[in-house]
Amino acid sequence: MFNPLRLKAEDEEDLLVMAAYLQDAVTVMEDITYLPAERRFVLMLNRYTWEQTCSETGKPLDVESNACCRIRTGLHFNDVLKVSRQNFPVTLKSHVLELLTVEARQAENGNWLIDLIFAGDEVVRLETEIINAQMQDIGHPWPAKCHPKHKILESLRD
Repeated sequence: MFNPLRLKAEDEEDLLVMAAYLQDAVTVMEDITYLPAERRFVLMLNRYTWEQTCSETGKPLDVESNACCRIRTGLHFNDVLKVSRQNFPVTLKSHVLELLTVEARQAENGNWLIDLIFAGDEVVRLETEIINAQMQDIGHPWPAKCHPKHKILESLRD
């Protein structure tokens, strides 16, 4: 049985855990919004359910269909002061983005710089007062077309 995730990040360690669950999530430009008046950055993603695999074999645990799964996931960051982008095609609303990781570091002024790093060297940087992020799975998982593959993971299993 699938248990939807609901996570909150309040420090760097929490954000690392969240990033692990979000690895290989995909989204499109039109599902990303910055709400400056609310100081909130929001995105909807199709998250790969990494936690639904056997820890020994790495194979999917969906016994009924033996399929890899994705689920719709909402992610938002609060207390956002500024958003900047690198190599981002903001005019292409249907451009697909694959999230690789989320990294945070404290700036000299005491604020936090949180980088959402996507494949293709596309980065969104959030400048925030504190680390305050939440993610929540929405709905039910569905079979994914494929299992994300990473050379490093394949070599570790060998």
